[in-house]
Amino acid sequence: MALIPIGRTLAQTARLQRVVSLHLHVSPRVAICANRHLYHRPRHYTITPLLYHAEHFDAFPSQLASAPPDFLPKASAPSPVPQTLTEKIVQRYSQGLAEGKFVKSGDYVTLAPQHCMTHDNSWPVATKFMSIGATKIHDPKQIVMTLDHDVQNRSEKNLTKYRQIEEFAKKQGVDFYPAGRGIGHQIMVEEGYAWPGTLAVASDSHTNMYGGVGCLGTPVVRTDAASIWATGRTWWQIPPIAKVTFIGVLPVGVTGKDVIVALCGLFNNDEVLNHAIEFTGSPETLDSLPIDDRLAIANMTTEWGALSGLFPIDSILQGWLRAKATEAHLYPSNSATSSSTTSRFSHDKLDDLFARPLTADKGATYAKELFLDLSTLSPYVSGPNSVK
Repeated sequence: MALIPIGRTLAQTARLQRVVSLHLHVSPRVAICANRHLYHRPRHYTITPLLYHAEHFDAFPSQLASAPPDFLPKASAPSPVPQTLTEKIVQRYSQGLAEGKFVKSGDYVTLAPQHCMTHDNSWPVATKFMSIGATKIHDPKQIVMTLDHDVQNRSEKNLTKYRQIEEFAKKQGVDFYPAGRGIGHQIMVEEGYAWPGTLAVASDSHTNMYGGVGCLGTPVVRTDAASIWATGRTWWQIPPIAKVTFIGVLPVGVTGKDVIVALCGLFNNDEVLNHAIEFTGSPETLDSLPIDDRLAIANMTTEWGALSGLFPIDSILQGWLRAKATEAHLYPSNSATSSSTTSRFSHDKLDDLFARPLTADKGATYAKELFLDLSTLSPYVSGPNSVK
């Protein structure tokens, strides 16, 4: 359904409708799902500033980004092989690629992730690691261990497991965060391991959370984690990639949790099952989503069935990272059993990051595109027993 601003001429309206019909790559099943929701739950739409200024554009920003250059003259010339943000990050961390090879969705690649995190399952991973004859972790700087899942369990069995993990981490020289230090995924983000434009994995299904800060985070099973410990590598098939475009502005009192619960309920027929997701929108729209909300949305793309949920590297992220870099130098608070936070957070490193921020190419191919108007959302409650 196209949103046509008041004041547009009939010819301009016809042209906009042609653009929308050519570039809305949403399957009929997705459209039916959304319409069914509207029939059962009418919504009240208001004219947001974004829609009010729509007469200056021929399509949504995401459509302009994916339009072929010969169709919309204002689009810049694409790179030789246009890639999504997900594909660009995977390209960086793929090993042994043929010269001139540009990775695409569907390709099998050998990955050397920037970081691999394990939590309370570190000891089961260690037993798999030792069972294949490995004795030394390939790259201690690549591995992070955190204890966070069962910290209230004071039984001797659990405390013994925690001691074994800590002793193993110390012997191998990897960064270790003991019970009580914090939740592993938050440590990965707040201590700078999940860095924008990099690829990080963890033996936990909510590794998707790292996408909230522009880091491609995806889960691995324990056997894959053990192989990364031993060799520094694992393999991955690049999944189909879905683009989710936000429009409008998030109302006051509505949070990122409401956004992802709404998405799970609106698109509840496995539209993004086993997909990598890229979230996008106009600067005005994304400015209404602070990093905390982005982390909540990215985290729960797991409940939506996705393998990752990636936000762009933009000015909101830059402001958050600058604050973290300053905080790291003013109040060093990292664990005594880990490397210094300032080794990861620095303003010089941020200067390099934002001098050449990684972005999706114009004309990049997505398996599907979904749209959500944030201004129509209100606080949600899901249930029973399912976010769908």
